[in-house]
Amino acid sequence: MVVMRSWKASPLGKGRLLKTSVNLATSAMEEASIDLNDIALIVHSGIYRQHFRTEPAFATHLQGALNIKCTTLTQESSHCFAFDVSDGSCSAHVALDAITDLLPQFNGKYAILCVGDERPNKQTEWSHTPHCFVAILALEGNGPRLERVSFDETKAAPERVIASHFDTNKKANVSIEYGEYQPQPVHETEFEFSGHQNWLSGEHMHAFHQRLDGKTDSFTHRIVDRTGKTTSAHWER
Repeated sequence: MVVMRSWKASPLGKGRLLKTSVNLATSAMEEASIDLNDIALIVHSGIYRQHFRTEPAFATHLQGALNIKCTTLTQESSHCFAFDVSDGSCSAHVALDAITDLLPQFNGKYAILCVGDERPNKQTEWSHTPHCFVAILALEGNGPRLERVSFDETKAAPERVIASHFDTNKKANVSIEYGEYQPQPVHETEFEFSGHQNWLSGEHMHAFHQRLDGKTDSFTHRIVDRTGKTTSAHWER
């Protein structure tokens, strides 16, 4: 179990993902009165990055930009572990599950979750409205509690994938969405919310946590990505 101490989100607009993430993380830490030196873990999740780069991890760029424990490593130095996860639009829930497992193993008190995507390049067709979502998570304190994350791949269709390749005509990497399907619309009840199937993970997280802030009981967040795979994050207020 982890507690979400604070969160901030914003549509990415024309701003870069890193700059937006730094601003949101700084604001979230200030709101929760959290010291940078108490951050032990940074996890970023998403699908698209500028120029399709996967290394170094985006989380390490965020760590460097925030200057969190960027010192010479010794046996006595305090460390911050930063890495990325990518699992379609369900990436945010995979990251939350990883933080739940890893944070108890660290001496630091808090983790930063960063969720976001940006258009890789101008050659890639882009119909998304990317959102950046940043949250501060802890093992205790005030805030909604993540009780568990569950996974369901029974309806997953592997042929509905997003693949990238080098286009010799455009002289650039581009991504193509394969497989046709009828996307599921937004679904909401008193105890559950599921965003549009075409949303990226940042928009899923932003929409859900806006609603969670007004709840006083349990509330489940389901994400169904374009393959049909489903993840569910079960929260308690």
